[in-house]
Amino acid sequence: MDPTWLILLLPLAAGSGWYFGHRKVVQVVNHEASSLPSAYFRGLNFLLNEQHDKALDVLVGALESHGDTVDVQLALGTLFRRRGELDRATTVHQNLVAREGLEPSYRLQALFELAQDYYKAGLLDRAENLLLQVKGERELEESANQLLLQIYDQEKEWEQASSIARSLQGFVNNGVFDGVIAQYQCEVAEAAIAAGRYQTARSKVADALLADNDCARALIQSGRLDALTNDHRSALAVWERVVQSRPELLDEVIGLVDQSCTMLQDKTAHQNFLQRYLDRNRTSTRALMLMVDLLSSLGSEEVCAYLEDWLESNPSIVALVLLLQHRPADAGHWSTGSSQLIERMAGELVNHDDGYECRQCGFQGRAMHWQCPGCRHWNSILPRQLSA
Repeated sequence: MDPTWLILLLPLAAGSGWYFGHRKVVQVVNHEASSLPSAYFRGLNFLLNEQHDKALDVLVGALESHGDTVDVQLALGTLFRRRGELDRATTVHQNLVAREGLEPSYRLQALFELAQDYYKAGLLDRAENLLLQVKGERELEESANQLLLQIYDQEKEWEQASSIARSLQGFVNNGVFDGVIAQYQCEVAEAAIAAGRYQTARSKVADALLADNDCARALIQSGRLDALTNDHRSALAVWERVVQSRPELLDEVIGLVDQSCTMLQDKTAHQNFLQRYLDRNRTSTRALMLMVDLLSSLGSEEVCAYLEDWLESNPSIVALVLLLQHRPADAGHWSTGSSQLIERMAGELVNHDDGYECRQCGFQGRAMHWQCPGCRHWNSILPRQLSA
């Protein structure tokens, strides 16, 4: 710890009470100066000898015997918590909570500080219980709800998290929590789908879209529910809407489209879906790969002609890999061994670039996460761009 803080803390505790700015320092100086001189000199002696922890111990002991230093003790507890000394912070705040005759406003503040100590220590249940006691206090309600939201999010208590997020909307009133609320409802819907409770899932998807009518995840789930009830045409229309509004999420629906088109035995619908997407975004390598897969039934010559045309206007490593894969062995120019080597090297480049990345913290992974495992932000992970 920086000794400067201790030098400030001791004289202010002895001479001014070091209030957070809520009271005038001048009024406290005369009262405290005569009551803590011994602690002042003992603490100062420890500071001069670079014994900072002992200086703090002296300060804590002196403050505990003086009822007018609640603000200082609250600040001291916060200081301990920021230093990572959670046991000392907890002790300071527990002593304040247990103090007889403590003003209700101070007791609530001490409870809130103690809840933060428990949260930092990973004691989420204890922190939650204390926060529920103070969340009705006007000055602390927003901060208490913010911490409760983090707890419910970590514990995957999605309904409680939704309720708290809605309460926080009243403080910011700018829709900042709409997307988060939608994701919480999608989490509940996902569990219902897995359990076969499709009606409940539809209700939660509707709640998600009510919070955020452009929630791509809710739309994808809506299409899945349509497909699960054999309404594949409706599912295809929903997924088309997803791709139109969020083209970067094509990978999340393209397999579903394939399944529904297979169930409908409608290869043309699948090809038309891909072609409409490729007409809008000719850099989509995933769509290109599936289109080539569909065209492969026409023969390697058709596929190679399509890919050569593609490479002419859209140079791409993926297109090169596909061309190598479908190029007839007797096409000349390259030996079979050279062709396989080029294909393998290009494939490694594609695999290196493929995947997902968080736009907040840079977390990278091979699977899509609606909530980043690294920074826990929602809606921050998107597919990485493949190298051209």
